Amino acid sequence: MSPWKKWFYAIAAMTAAFVAVASVAQAIREGSWTPIVSVGWLPAVVIATWPGSYRRCLRRRRTPAG
Repeated sequence: MSPWKKWFYAIAAMTAAFVAVASVAQAIREGSWTPIVSVGWLPAVVIATWPGSYRRCLRRRRTPAG
């Protein structure tokens, strides 16, 4: 992996962590679950786009259709 990709993934991970912590802090201040619910999609996006996640997909079967 090239150095710029490592930096890109590190910055993306830090940004996701910052957004998660900020939403929890806002939820505590407001006394509401709304800020956490509004960023609930973020973990799914991070997991789906993380390097190497494409290897976890199911492989195609090499059998003829029918």
